[in-house]
Amino acid sequence: MVTALGVVVNRLNIVIVAVNWSRPVNYVPSAMELIVSLTIITIGVLAFRWIVNRMPVLRRDPAFGDNH
Repeated sequence: MVTALGVVVNRLNIVIVAVNWSRPVNYVPSAMELIVSLTIITIGVLAFRWIVNRMPVLRRDPAFGDNH
């Protein structure tokens, strides 16, 4: 949680301090950058689904019995 908060604060610092708001042309990401970002997010979601479906993350493992 601290790491995620650090990343968010870092990004806010970049946006507020480093971006030159007075420039006449603003940066717009290209289509390839958007595709790469969506691909990385999709791979993360699919990896999470794969792990949850194959390991006892959201359900009990019958091998442990009732005493666990």
